[in-house]
Amino acid sequence: MTIGLIYSFLQGGRSLTVASVIILALLSQPVAAAESGRLAELRAQALSLVNAARKQHGLNPLQSTAILNSAAQAHAEDMLQRNYYSHTSPEGGTISDRYRDRGGSRWTKVAENIARCTGCPAVPSVSRVADFQEGWMNSPGHRRNILAEGLEAFGFGIIGENGRQFAVQTIAGPGVPLALQADEEAAELSPPEQVEVAAQMINRERRREGLVPVKASGALNRVAQHLLPKGESGERIMKQPDSLYDLLPAGSETRWKKIEVVAGGCGGCGAKATAADIRYFVDQWLQDPQNGGTLLSSEATQIGFAMFANGEGRKIGIAVTGDTSE
Repeated sequence: MTIGLIYSFLQGGRSLTVASVIILALLSQPVAAAESGRLAELRAQALSLVNAARKQHGLNPLQSTAILNSAAQAHAEDMLQRNYYSHTSPEGGTISDRYRDRGGSRWTKVAENIARCTGCPAVPSVSRVADFQEGWMNSPGHRRNILAEGLEAFGFGIIGENGRQFAVQTIAGPGVPLALQADEEAAELSPPEQVEVAAQMINRERRREGLVPVKASGALNRVAQHLLPKGESGERIMKQPDSLYDLLPAGSETRWKKIEVVAGGCGGCGAKATAADIRYFVDQWLQDPQNGGTLLSSEATQIGFAMFANGEGRKIGIAVTGDTSE
C-alpha cells in the first residue's frame, strides 16, 4: 500500500510543493543539473542536509549510491517532461519499480520524497536544494522518511524548465523488524538463541490454552534449517522436500509420530535475525487458524525453529513441531 502526502508553501513569491511516499532551461529545453555541471555539488548538498538532520536525532548517516541517484534523476526528468506530479508514473511505475529496474533488491525498504517549485529560476541551485529540504522537514510524512531507522542509502535528482523545478529524494535500507517495540534493541540472535526465544513465545500461548509446553529439539532444528532457502531467497519461502522425515538425523526417523511445519516471510524488516522478528512470525502464525492449530496442537511435544536473513531486508522464519508421545 502506498500513502501519498502533499504539502505546499510560498517562499519569496514562489510556490513550492513537496510530496512523499509509506516509496532548467533556456526556452523549452530542460536543463538537468548534470548538464549545468553542478549535479554532483547539488547531490552533495542534499545528502549533507539529510545527514545533518539525521545526526540531530541520533541516526546513522546515509551514503549516496548510483542506483538511487539514477532512480531519483530519472523520475524528476520524467515528471518535468510529461507534466505530472506523482510518485506513480502514468504507466503505474513506483519507486520500488524504479529501484528494482536499476538492480536494487526487491526486499529492501525504499522511500521517496518529491518536490516541485513554480516561478523558480531555470537552473537549480544550492539554495533551492535547501528550500526543498526545509519543505520536506516541515511536512510530517516527508520528515518520517528522512528520519526513519533502518536506512542506509540515498539518492537525489533535480531538473528545471521554464520556471519549474522538480526534485526527488530516494532513500533505502533493510528497514527494522516489524514487531520491534519502543526502546527495544534489535540485537542479533544466534541460532540456539532463536530456538529458545521461539519456544518461550509459543509456550507462553500454550500455557494460556492449558497445553503442555513443547521442548526444543535438535532434530527438528535440523529439519527447519534444511527447509530454509540458501543464499538469495527469491520468491520461495521454504524448500519443498519429498518428505520431512528424510530431513531428520539418521536413526531418529522411527520415533516421530507426526511432524508439521509453519513458515512465514517479510521484506523491509531489518538485516539481522532478532527477537522482534520471532515475535512477528509467532503472532502472525497464531492469528491464522491453520498455523495456530499446528503450534497449539495438543499432540505437539517438541519444536524446532530456524531463520533466514539476507541482510537486505528479507527474512524467513520456519517452525517445525513434532510428536514423540507414546
